[in-house]
Amino acid sequence: MSQQYRTTGGDCGCGPVCPPPPPPQSGCGCGESFRQALNLLCSQQFYTLVDFSAFAFLSSYYVLGASVEAPTGGSAPGDNLTALSATYRCGTCGCETVAASGTLYPPTVGGLAQNITVSQAVLCRLTAVAFDAADDASLTSTANFQAIFQLFTQLLQPAQPQGCVSVMDSVTAGVSRTATLSAGPLLLENVQVLGQLGQLLVLANSTDERFYLVCADKIDFIG
Repeated sequence: MSQQYRTTGGDCGCGPVCPPPPPPQSGCGCGESFRQALNLLCSQQFYTLVDFSAFAFLSSYYVLGASVEAPTGGSAPGDNLTALSATYRCGTCGCETVAASGTLYPPTVGGLAQNITVSQAVLCRLTAVAFDAADDASLTSTANFQAIFQLFTQLLQPAQPQGCVSVMDSVTAGVSRTATLSAGPLLLENVQVLGQLGQLLVLANSTDERFYLVCADKIDFIG
């Protein structure tokens, strides 16, 4: 399938395409699910709707593309991230990484920017990825947010019930399909649960017109 690339979303030029992925590594977390989700954003369905220069990549120890702030609280959807500024570039960057660049911050409120150069994110180490809808001359970010929302609603499978109450069950319980949760440095409040992609939960924040890919195994607390 051919793809039309923006400057910020173009091929990272990091080397040849990987062979088919090996079986999931022990302790790899949600690495392959993150790869599938990020590849989906590069497809023709999503590509023009996503702002590829407004990403954040979160691990347990650092956040690329946003600093952590105290949440505002209240009933509106929200998170504890500042404006997203990391760039994600479609294309292969090795078999275990993706091309991601931006400013690196510690996962603490008021943490100072780290003066180092980052060019890749290791998929197995990610806790979550956040990204914004695009805002361009043809469509507003609100229209793009709604389009992404509808695509995810159509494509994602609902979280599957388990024999016991799993994390997926706990997050998706209730009629409203909204959730408050923490995953590493990320705190989400009253965001909408759109479904499940592999080991990831996909969530939406209508206040900031923002989406989240969260590794279910990294969820610490549920509100």
